[in-house]
Amino acid sequence: MTAEEFAQLPDDPDGRQMELYDGEVIYMSPPGEDHGLAARAVFRALDRFTESHELGEAGFEMGFVIRESPDRVAAPDVWWRRAAGRSATTYPHASPTLAVEVVSESTPDRDSGAKALEYIAAGSQRVWLVRLRNRTVTVYRPGGDSHTYGPDDTLTSEDAGFEVAGFELPVGTIFA
Repeated sequence: MTAEEFAQLPDDPDGRQMELYDGEVIYMSPPGEDHGLAARAVFRALDRFTESHELGEAGFEMGFVIRESPDRVAAPDVWWRRAAGRSATTYPHASPTLAVEVVSESTPDRDSGAKALEYIAAGSQRVWLVRLRNRTVTVYRPGGDSHTYGPDDTLTSEDAGFEVAGFELPVGTIFA
């Protein structure tokens, strides 16, 4: 299945989220409350900063074609991209500048780490894995660099890939 065919599918009647992985539809259970609240906290911080500094746009749960032939459409929980505006296709054929995945307690670390590396390979400059289980955020950068921050640490503009200093997001507030 192509990304365009995937875009034409109806919503899952059971409310499950869907992604396209190498041409095959993957179904996921809807996220729980902790997942949703953590994603909201990250989105609010990114959205405020990007709007006030005109750095592009932040959003949530939007599909991005991160690989073609076979197509892979991923929908990060939260994202930021420098280029604002609509693409000519249903899904942008580019990875977001920053992809944020909130990792549910049941998700194996190897799966979330592999997904982070896929975003980086597709062109993302940063990927955050927000781990609910241990209340940490791991920031991935191109070139294989990653760093894990705990509840007493603060994410900065450098961690988000912003070219403007001043962004600060205390990790503990994501889980409050």
